[in-house]
Amino acid sequence: MTTSVSSRPEPTEPRTRRPTDPPGAGDQVAGEPPAARVRRWRPFILAVGLLLIVTVVVNLLKPQHSDRPLAIDNPGRNGAQALARLLRDEGVSVETVRSTDAAVRSAGPNTTVVLLNAGDLDNHEREELSDAGADIVVLGALHQDLTGLSEPAGLTASEQSAPTDVLLTAQCADADATAAVSVLGPHGSVRPGSSGAIGCFPVDEGGYAYATAATGGGGALRVIADAGMATNSRLTDAGHASLAVRALGHHDHVVWFDASQQQPRAVWDTDSVPRWMPVLILQGAIIVCALAAVRGRRFGPIVVENLPVVVRATETTRGRGRLYRRAGARDRAARALRTATALRLAPRLGLPSQARPADVADAAAQATGYPPRLVHELLCGPVPSSDRVLADLAVQLDRLESEVLAR
Repeated sequence: MTTSVSSRPEPTEPRTRRPTDPPGAGDQVAGEPPAARVRRWRPFILAVGLLLIVTVVVNLLKPQHSDRPLAIDNPGRNGAQALARLLRDEGVSVETVRSTDAAVRSAGPNTTVVLLNAGDLDNHEREELSDAGADIVVLGALHQDLTGLSEPAGLTASEQSAPTDVLLTAQCADADATAAVSVLGPHGSVRPGSSGAIGCFPVDEGGYAYATAATGGGGALRVIADAGMATNSRLTDAGHASLAVRALGHHDHVVWFDASQQQPRAVWDTDSVPRWMPVLILQGAIIVCALAAVRGRRFGPIVVENLPVVVRATETTRGRGRLYRRAGARDRAARALRTATALRLAPRLGLPSQARPADVADAAAQATGYPPRLVHELLCGPVPSSDRVLADLAVQLDRLESEVLAR
């Protein structure tokens, strides 16, 4: 006897249909592609690049010289470029500094500091420069204070001058003045006060066109009373070039310092700021930048994605109303109601959207037949005194709008 066994298919799990993933979706939300980002910023990048190119070209074409009097890079008549070139031809290096601190740092036993407008420095700055140990050559003594540059009562400025067509001879034992032989009459003069000071090229009794003395740091102080002798236009007159080159060329390095052009002291140069403060601020900035980079990499790039839900306008309106009510801001709520009503009524009444509330009130009163005073009070009235008055205002504004829209 044959028994037939019918096989029944095993139950299988129902296949669930998975929603199709949008193209490009994965485990992480992707941001904007770099190429699209570059295209969006392309105009800005091109503008910045063009600005940089123009700046570089202008700087390259700009003449590399100044027009300041007695500047070593000034080729004009009142400049000192010719003197600086003569010194460099003799193997002397010349540099310009812009502050007293820089001049003191550069000053040393084998350095000559050329000082212009010495009167613009205070006594402490002049003494600090004198004690540095370098030789100091002062160009121009007329109306300048030389106190502190030499030993007490060493050299003082005098206003006595001589005609420019008068030739003055050295008449002293100084080697530099003797080599120059003669100079033209100067504007201003110098008076030696101490026994160690030497005056050359006498202008009058006690006044000289050139004088030397000792500085507080053991260097030599040389004063050329008339700074014009060192300018490009007068350097070739008489023995001006010889006197200037010999007075400035005693050492291999010259520091050119115009006290009238010095830069103001920065906040870091004051005594109230510790010397370690800039280092501490720099370390703090580095730490902040490192933390910003680490946190930025952890959070990843900023991406734009759609909101997960849609918030209805009615919910937003109710939420804002609750906030107004909690804050008791009846003035803001009333202003919002009146402004919105006026904006909706203006086009209906043939007025521009920027029309004044008073004009809208006049047109609404004319269209509805309501008393103008009542409509003005609705659209331009005072702040409601209570929540009930505010609710009544909302109802009346809605009724007014319905009357206008119905016509």
